[in-house]
Amino acid sequence: MFTITSIYFLMLFLIFWSYCGYIILLFALSTLSNNKNSKTLASSSLLKIAILIPCYNEESLVEDKIKNLKELTYGPDKFDIYFLDGLSTDNTRSIIASLIKDVKNYHLIETGVRGKIKQLNYGLSIITNDKVDIIVNTDMDTLLMPDVLSEIVKEFNSDNRVAVVGANISPENCFSIEKHYWEDQNLLRILESKVYTSSIVVAPCYSYRANFLDRFPEDCVADDIFVAFKANTEGYITKYVDSISGKELRSTQNYEDFFRHKFRKANAYLIELFRFFYRLPYMTGWWKTIYLTKVLQVAVMPWILPYFILSSISLSLSGWGLFQIVLFGFIFLLLSLSLTSFLMKRGRLRHLSISQSKKRNSLLPFILSNIILILAGLSYPFFRQDSSYEKIGISKDDKNINSNTSL
Repeated sequence: MFTITSIYFLMLFLIFWSYCGYIILLFALSTLSNNKNSKTLASSSLLKIAILIPCYNEESLVEDKIKNLKELTYGPDKFDIYFLDGLSTDNTRSIIASLIKDVKNYHLIETGVRGKIKQLNYGLSIITNDKVDIIVNTDMDTLLMPDVLSEIVKEFNSDNRVAVVGANISPENCFSIEKHYWEDQNLLRILESKVYTSSIVVAPCYSYRANFLDRFPEDCVADDIFVAFKANTEGYITKYVDSISGKELRSTQNYEDFFRHKFRKANAYLIELFRFFYRLPYMTGWWKTIYLTKVLQVAVMPWILPYFILSSISLSLSGWGLFQIVLFGFIFLLLSLSLTSFLMKRGRLRHLSISQSKKRNSLLPFILSNIILILAGLSYPFFRQDSSYEKIGISKDDKNINSNTSL
C-alpha cells in the first residue's frame, strides 16, 4: 500500500512540475526580478556584426528578404551580410546577385554544400573572428524589425556573460494550433530569460559572440537548440528578448505539416538533450534545474502520463481509500492547471501584447504534442535526419524540393 501510494504521488509531483510547477515558479521569480534592480545601462558602442543567411531554392522570398535587410537601422559599415547558397537549382543565386551588386557589404557565397549546418559551417570558416564581434543567423523566410541589430548589441553590451541572444519570432498566417504553440513557447522563453537564462533560442533569428563558436557539430540538426545549450552549459547566459522581434513567413498550415514539423523538432531536441547529458554534474544550479526539467518534459513525461492515467483508473477501482487519493490528485492537478492557465493568459497580454478574446483549445495541442514525443522517443534509436529537409507551409506541388529552413 505504502509503495503504491508513494509511486503514485511521485508521478503526481513530476506531472505537476512539468506542466504547472515550473511555469508557476517562472512567473513568481520573474516578478521578483522585475522588482529588483533594472537592467544595467548598455554601452552604446556598435559591435561588428556578420549576418549569415543559408538559402536553397528561395527565389520567391529573396526580394522581400533583401528589402527587409536594407531597412536595418544599424551602421552600414558595422555589419556584413553573407547569403550562403546551398546548390540552389532555381534562380535564387541570380536574383540575389542582381539585387546586391551595388551594395558593398552584401555578399553572395556559393558554399558548394547542401544542408543548413554545412552551409553555416562554411560561412563561419570564411569569417575572420578577430574582425567580427557578433554572428547573426537568420532564415530567408524571416522578416526582422529595423532596430533588431541595435537591440541585439544592447543585450551583449549589457552583460559580458551573455553569449547568445535570440529574437522573439512569431509565425504569420499559420495553423491556429501552431500559432498558440509559438505564443506559449515564446512567453516561457522570455520568462526564463528574465529569471536567468533562456533554455533555447529559435532558428529564424538568433545571435552569438563570434569567439564563442567555431563551427556546429556535423550531426547537429537544431542549431538554435545546440547554441543555447552550449552557452548555458558552459556558464554563459542566453537571452530571449521580447523587444527583438520578427515574423516567420513560412509555417505549418495543417495537421500533416504540424505533425511532421514537430516530430522532427522533437527528434532534434532529443539529440541535443543527450549530447549535453554527460555535462550535468558541471552545470550551474539554475541551468541544471532548467535542463532537467526539459529532459523530464521531452524525454520522460510522455511515458509517465499514460501510466499515471492507467494507474489512477486502477486505484479508483481498488477501494474507497485509494479512490480518495486519486480524487485528491486530480483536484490538485485541476487547481494547478487552472492557476497556470490564468498566469499564461496574463503573461501573453503583458509580455506579448496578446489578448485572449475567445477560448483557446488547449487539450488537443497537448494530446498531439505528447503523442509526437512518444513516437519521437520510440523512433529515436532508428531515425536520423540532417539539416536538409522538406519545406513546411508550401503547396504539394513544391514538396519535391529539399529545404534549409529552420526546424
